[in-house]
Amino acid sequence: MNIKEIRVRRNLTQADVANALGVSSVVYCRYETGARQPSIDMLIQMANIFDVTVDFLLGRQEIEDSTLSDYERQLLMASRKADERAKQDALNMLLSHAVIIKPDKD
Repeated sequence: MNIKEIRVRRNLTQADVANALGVSSVVYCRYETGARQPSIDMLIQMANIFDVTVDFLLGRQEIEDSTLSDYERQLLMASRKADERAKQDALNMLLSHAVIIKPDKD
């Protein structure tokens, strides 16, 4: 998947992404067409805007985070930014409240 497809799936315009990146629409358009290659810093910013990994943008990862719901993505992004203790506390709390689904007996 290329960055144009990712942008379109996120319902963003080229101007939206260009503004978020702090570049002109022309520069961003060149990223989409391949006429210009983004820097590593720019790739990281694009990954953050699109809520995907840099590996996904580079085609090195097949699964896009968009398979997750918005809520699941928020949890994942918060987890990635949290310190280890907060991650463990959150995981323990969620596990303690997990609903166990029992299979139907036929």
